[in-house]
Formats: sequence, structure tokens, C-alpha cells
Amino acid sequence: MYLELALSAMDELVKLAQVDEPLWVRSFEEGRMVLNQEEYVKTFSPCIGLRPNGFVSEASRETGMVIMDSLAIVDTLMDSVKWGEMFPCLVARTTTTDVISNGMGGTRNGALHLMHAELQVLTPLVSGEGGEFSPVLQAACRRGVGRGGRVDRHHP
Repeated sequence: MYLELALSAMDELVKLAQVDEPLWVRSFEEGRMVLNQEEYVKTFSPCIGLRPNGFVSEASRETGMVIMDSLAIVDTLMDSVKWGEMFPCLVARTTTTDVISNGMGGTRNGALHLMHAELQVLTPLVSGEGGEFSPVLQAACRRGVGRGGRVDRHHP
């Protein structure tokens, strides 16, 4: 089940990164690219079921230059301690609960980890100090030299 979920999430990440309009539109208020929820629902089928009533989704994307080796970035994002240290304003607490796969051939390609994370979400759509997501499913997949990806799927 986790492997299918990870593969589906990675495919979705790649599609979201490669497609522009109509999936991504520029927000008039903020000037950044935001996810067109109607197009998203038409394009992707839910992996883990329908969203419960009252839940709200928001997504945006941004590009920028990161002065760090791509392998080091993937390694940091796949390590719960390093991830928390890299994003202390976002990640309140995190632990790795299970390592299903560390990857293949000495790389992070195909790595699959289950994590428990308490996030501090800075948005008016989430009340209080943030939320707890358990477990967080991560998958790393190198798609060519210098390219990688990381996906999180919040699984009930």
C-alpha cells in the first residue's frame, strides 16, 4: 500500500512541476502561482480517498536558486533530524517511524520512509499552533543527473 501511494505521489509531483496553465494560475492578490483546484480535481484522482468535509487545501509553487548539491538536498529532506533543522520555522517535531527502503544501489533512488511530523503552519486556514500529521510518507526518486524529488503524503 505504501509503495503504491509513494509512486502515485511522485508521479503527481512530476506532473505538477512540469505543467503550467491551466493547472497553475497567477494569483492577482499575491502575484505568485497558485493551484487551480478545479483543474487539479479533473487531472488527478485521489490516492487516499476524498477530502473530508470542512478540510481546505491550498497550494502554491515558487522557483529559486538553492546553493546546495542536489544529492545533499535530497539527503536532508529524507532525514527527519536534518529536515527539522533546515526548516525550524515549519517543522516543530519530527521522527522517522519506519524505513521501508533506504534506496537502491547506494543512492536515495526509491527511498521510502514513514515519518511522524508536527508542523507549524503559518496560514489563516489552520487554527492554533499548527497541526499534527502522522505518518508523513516520503519518497525520493532521482530522475536524471542533478534532478530529484521529494513528496509528502499525509496518511490517516
